[in-house]
Amino acid sequence: MPELLSELLLRCRARDDSAVAELVRRFQPWAIDFATALLGGDVHAAEDAVQVAFVTALLRLEDLREPSAFPGWFRQVVRTEANRIGRRRHEIRHDRGDRVQPTPIDVALTDERCDTVRRAIELLPKRSGEAAALHYLAELDIREVADRLSIPTGTVKRRLHDAREKLRERLKNQLPL
Repeated sequence: MPELLSELLLRCRARDDSAVAELVRRFQPWAIDFATALLGGDVHAAEDAVQVAFVTALLRLEDLREPSAFPGWFRQVVRTEANRIGRRRHEIRHDRGDRVQPTPIDVALTDERCDTVRRAIELLPKRSGEAAALHYLAELDIREVADRLSIPTGTVKRRLHDAREKLRERLKNQLPL
């Protein structure tokens, strides 16, 4: 029988290497999927973000009062690290001049649109939000989303349909021109 999360976290706090390995085994797959979606499909950057997020979470594990809150708390740690990497990558790209430099207004509008859509996807119910993030942000096709979530493609299509309906309503009149 799998070890309870609360027991596993107690062992992690005691610096038990096997507990840390089990925590990583349990949470790494979805954390990488989530970070990949946040980083526009860049799996390598997502893996880096998740690695740093695990280190951060383990160092701050004492801050977590309720073990059952770990998944949501860790999701926020991953989100924070992915956003940090995304910002740094964006700054480096612009500093090197890898592409035509957009005006500050273009950058602000694009960033605002992306942030608005990402926030709207994060507010979706978990199942449709995961599917939407993988499909629209990580740019995985329906089959790849189905494989990642271990669900049939028809279920993915239904979740994406539901997500689009909710996003359409939520984002109506919110996105800047």
